[in-house]
Amino acid sequence: MRELIDLEKWDRKDHFLFYSKFKEPYHGVVVDVDVTALYQICKAAKESFFLAYLHAAIKAVNQTEAFRYRIVENQVYLYHTSHVTATIARDHGPFAFSFIEFTPDFEAFKKAATAEIQRVKSAQGLDLSVVRDNIVHFSTLPWFTFKSLSHARDLDTQDCSPKITFGKTYSAHKRLLMPVSIHVHHGFVYGEDVADFISNFQKLLDPK
Repeated sequence: MRELIDLEKWDRKDHFLFYSKFKEPYHGVVVDVDVTALYQICKAAKESFFLAYLHAAIKAVNQTEAFRYRIVENQVYLYHTSHVTATIARDHGPFAFSFIEFTPDFEAFKKAATAEIQRVKSAQGLDLSVVRDNIVHFSTLPWFTFKSLSHARDLDTQDCSPKITFGKTYSAHKRLLMPVSIHVHHGFVYGEDVADFISNFQKLLDPK
């Protein structure tokens, strides 16, 4: 479901109109999140660490309103739910895109994600069959950590979906940390909104 935003009554109207004129309206940051607790839980339960932090990330997106605004045919909508498109590595051949529907229940999400990953790994090509507006672009670079990151983008489109990238974990001060790159459209998402997402994400990475 989605809600059409009345620009004349929207407190972000001026910012949206200003930044939407930019050839490159995205801004981005890289932060480290503490994944110590989640990693230990996954290791003990023999769960997929990747699916656990991916689920936490999309859940945090859905808790952060500014991450769910989209431009559709020159109008602004607020989607009630955002879903996952993630790059999936293949054993033989280049990566491909996937689509995983969000559900708050991890077991249901894991079941859907596992089936989708198996489908993608057995297919060929990028797989551009699923095109939606209410998605977040996720990718993982498990081979290295990073302090900055940029994305390949078509600047002539109305692309405005958040782009979140995870890097290789590393140990520091007896904690396990993971770099996370967050790129968002400045017409929708401000620095405080990014901070809210990071806070929501970190809370979900520290299950009680």
